[in-house]
Amino acid sequence: MNIDLIAFDLDGTTLNSKKEISAANRNALQNAYKTGIKLVPCTGRSLSFLSDALIALLNELGFGAFPYIITDNGAQVYALPARQLLMTKNISEQTSLAVLAESRKYAAIIHCSFGAQGGMDNKGRAWENETGREMIASYSEKWYGPIVDLEPLIRWNCGVVKFSVVFHDRAEFQEAVDKFSAWPEVELASGDVKSLEIMARGIHKGETLRFVSEHSGIPMNRIMAIGDNYNDMEMIRNAGWGVAMGNAVSELKETADWITLTNDEDGLAIAVEKMLSETKTGN
Repeated sequence: MNIDLIAFDLDGTTLNSKKEISAANRNALQNAYKTGIKLVPCTGRSLSFLSDALIALLNELGFGAFPYIITDNGAQVYALPARQLLMTKNISEQTSLAVLAESRKYAAIIHCSFGAQGGMDNKGRAWENETGREMIASYSEKWYGPIVDLEPLIRWNCGVVKFSVVFHDRAEFQEAVDKFSAWPEVELASGDVKSLEIMARGIHKGETLRFVSEHSGIPMNRIMAIGDNYNDMEMIRNAGWGVAMGNAVSELKETADWITLTNDEDGLAIAVEKMLSETKTGN
């Protein structure tokens, strides 16, 4: 196979369960870069919320290895190292305010990404009881951003790049999924069984990877994509060689061209080294 670009998810794929990038994964990505392959992180995270492990990898390999980064489940693409915004699509201001108002009805933590910045909402049902406050206290340590009333920020930014809504109750999560699924203005993705991500309609990693393909001049059939969750589905389906992690959801495994080992077994490294080996042998 001939691969010129690797698009790789972070959580559950490149990062292990300790949120680390193993030595094997680092070496495999470095080996790919040495052969001239471009590396593109493709994450649900926002630019303001990249993992320390990824930042360390960027510094270790050098920004020459990473011409692009896809963030917010595909809602934004940046050129590195200048962080030049190449593409963005916001949820409109009106719809963003409606999503915020609806999300505040649940016992949920609401986080908004505006791209390079973000914030956690300080209103809603989650703030009304001790259980909610405990959840807020634990999650507030994970966000690189202020805890504020998001409504004025939404109006100031004329919309939102992405909502991340973390629910206390599985039933409420499912209720919200059913409700927002009927809204024609938004696209949904789920990171886990209680976490809902909301973007503008038509936004997903696969479509944005196609934008990167066109911008870089690398056709989709020469792109390898690796992921583990529902938000990686279109990326895996659209790439020339789509790889599902061993810990991936079953639907993604059914879509992928190949299944590697889990993120705690250096599955990314195994997939990358397999691709490099088959490239050398001309398979």
